Amino acid sequence: MFKKKKIDLFDEHSPTVSTGGGRGGLSHFLTQLMLAVLLITGLTAVAGYFLQQQQAGLAQQQSAGSTAQMLAERITDFSRTYQDIASRHMQQQDLATLFQSQDWQGLQEQALALQRLLPEGSNVRLFPYDWDQTDEKASPPVSFASLDLLRRVEKSGSPSNLEVHQFNSPQQHLALVVPVGPAGNISGTALIALPFKLLPQMLNGVGESGRFQLQQVVDGKSLALVSTSTLNDNEIIGNIPVSHTLWQLAYAGGGADQTEALLQNLGLILVAGLLMLLIIYALYQNLRKRFEDDQATLLTLVECVSQGRSAGAPHALTAEMQGAFNLVAQLGQAVGRKLKNAAPTQDKGQSEMEVEEGHLSDEDMLDLVRANPSREPSEISDRIFCAYDIRGVVGDTLTEAVVLELGRAIGSEAHDRGQQTVIVARDGRNSSESLCDALCRGLMASGRDVVDIGQVPTPLLYFATHFLGSKSGVVVTGSHNPVDYNGLKIVIAGEALSGDAILGLRDRLRDGNLLEGDGGYSEQDLVDDYIKRVADDVQLTRPLKVVIDCGSGVAGLVAPDLLRAIGCEVIELYTEIDGNFPHHHPDPGQPENLADLIAIVNQQGADLGLAFDGDGDRLGVVDSNGKVIWPDRLLMLLARDVLLRQPGGDVIFDVKSTRHLASEILAYGGRPIMWKSGHSLMKAKMRETGALLAGEMSGHIFFKERWYGFDDALYAAARLLEVLSAEVVRSAEVFAEFPEGVSTHELVMPLTQGDAHELMTRFAAEAEFTDAKIINIDGIRAEFRDGWGLIRASNTTPSLVFRFEADSAVALDRIEALFKERLGAVAPDETPPF
Repeated sequence: MFKKKKIDLFDEHSPTVSTGGGRGGLSHFLTQLMLAVLLITGLTAVAGYFLQQQQAGLAQQQSAGSTAQMLAERITDFSRTYQDIASRHMQQQDLATLFQSQDWQGLQEQALALQRLLPEGSNVRLFPYDWDQTDEKASPPVSFASLDLLRRVEKSGSPSNLEVHQFNSPQQHLALVVPVGPAGNISGTALIALPFKLLPQMLNGVGESGRFQLQQVVDGKSLALVSTSTLNDNEIIGNIPVSHTLWQLAYAGGGADQTEALLQNLGLILVAGLLMLLIIYALYQNLRKRFEDDQATLLTLVECVSQGRSAGAPHALTAEMQGAFNLVAQLGQAVGRKLKNAAPTQDKGQSEMEVEEGHLSDEDMLDLVRANPSREPSEISDRIFCAYDIRGVVGDTLTEAVVLELGRAIGSEAHDRGQQTVIVARDGRNSSESLCDALCRGLMASGRDVVDIGQVPTPLLYFATHFLGSKSGVVVTGSHNPVDYNGLKIVIAGEALSGDAILGLRDRLRDGNLLEGDGGYSEQDLVDDYIKRVADDVQLTRPLKVVIDCGSGVAGLVAPDLLRAIGCEVIELYTEIDGNFPHHHPDPGQPENLADLIAIVNQQGADLGLAFDGDGDRLGVVDSNGKVIWPDRLLMLLARDVLLRQPGGDVIFDVKSTRHLASEILAYGGRPIMWKSGHSLMKAKMRETGALLAGEMSGHIFFKERWYGFDDALYAAARLLEVLSAEVVRSAEVFAEFPEGVSTHELVMPLTQGDAHELMTRFAAEAEFTDAKIINIDGIRAEFRDGWGLIRASNTTPSLVFRFEADSAVALDRIEALFKERLGAVAPDETPPF
């Protein structure tokens, strides 16, 4: 830098130089800026206060409504369960015979047999047809309300709804009456009293999601039975009828005092405002210092000109001063030429000023490299930058040249996040090896060191980012997509890139914002380390016979050895790696790809069948009877296992999942969270919420409990086998315990023309479902009274994805028809796959 010195610049004929500070000086600007920041901070704090109050109230209402619906379904399931148990027992033929023969001892034995099937504290009494005597001394009493129930059931021939009798007395109980014998030939009735204490248990696990009150409604009048907290009539915002009962569930917002949270947020805004002021002041001091240094340099240049010497234009510390430097330097050179012409004998050594040339810092060198890339990037299609990875058609949108440039962009981004080493891997597709070579060259060209772990399933790449020291990695994989597809899944500094981060790579390439360097290359085998880590974590109670179908994908390299290492008998199906996928496509989300697995499970009498997609991060399951267990029902079992050890934990599932999943998670004491589909989006949501478990209908399963939080079908398979090995019954019986609607699998409609996201935008704007609740966090999910339907844009291929579920086949057909009609109005040329 130039050295400051005080000089007498002008002679007596020069204009006077003012040293006073002007109104437009930096100090005046600083004062105005700080006042503006204070004003904006204050207005933001006030606006934020009122906005947060409003949003907090709306959020509480929405949360309470969703939880109330789940609670109502839980209580309905409870009521229906005991109606079914009692009805099946009372339909026995010998009961009618016992009534006809007036075998009171035999009837008492049958009552006790049913009582043993009910919760502890229950009571069962059998009455002959047309019984009309009360018994107030019985436990529980046979009251007039009880006799009224008997008459109604004798008349209808169907079980009664559940209702509360003797409320607020020591004899209070849940009353249920079922007929003995078929309708039209009823020989008697069974009066069942269930313990009242079961009702409060139905409202457990709601946390702070709202306030709830179960009410019994008779002749339009409601009676509060149990509540989670105080709830006045004027606070109730909705009521949900509970099927198979005389009850309704009233609900209101949480009612929690938001003042403390609001004051905390306001405090944060004020602290942020103060920090902004400090930052502005620090920047001001830095800028003032730079101006002072540039001013000293400018004065030195002017001194040179005034003495008839010339100098080159130095580099200004503030860009705004560079023009003045250039102008004065040009003036000095012009003056120097005139003086030289006027005095040719002048000593050349005194005609020029020697200017100290500063050394460029590392940051300056980096700026130069970025501003002057040595190569022009290849033409790259925007279509390959998907929501949570990079995906394209090999030889068309995804070539070796394109992947090399992507490697340079990824390496540059890794540098900016403080990462020197990037781990790479590839799946078994025919194009993956050459594309991986291009990726390595691009990464090394950005100055990154590459550790190549070779051909392995995608979960091993994720595992390597936790095991090898580097938190960055890229795997070349086409996953479950068509044979001519391939792509990149990217992790940088522990973050699976998605959304704006993926688009940031595109922008970096467009801007030529790429580093140049010469990184190193090494190879490492990680398969044995991975298998040992899983085997150390997972312990089977008993050995299981398992059939695995790897679909000729790269999971075949690890899955057989892994499952044998934890103690399974493994029957292998298509475990050889073949990028042509000759047997079937490696997508366990489509039933036709599971046909061979189902056949072998049935033929071998296996305990379970497991299917993996092309890169081993998606799991398909077939139970011991050869029935496909879709991932949302699989998540019910895994959630139950995790929440037994970690009650109160969050469990995330995607919009394609069954509506029964949320109520199951609540019943196990967890907090259900519905979120967008996509492996990177799920991982980001897990980091945000601290969730212990997550899963998608596509088969991605994420364990944070005992594992690392990434999607890993191999580890998920091992954890599933651990759970099943502890059961005394076969897997088909285990999964039969969980609720199941009539549903479709994931239906995919490839588009013949247009963009899937543009079509979804039009569908959302034009299609109406007036009798449904709409969830639009990812596509459109319309929830009806008896089912739901979903339409969303695929983020990996140009297609739309559908799924439907209902209480019956008739309801399912109706919902599918509604979606087909709405889609036809928006895209008449497309043919839906249902």
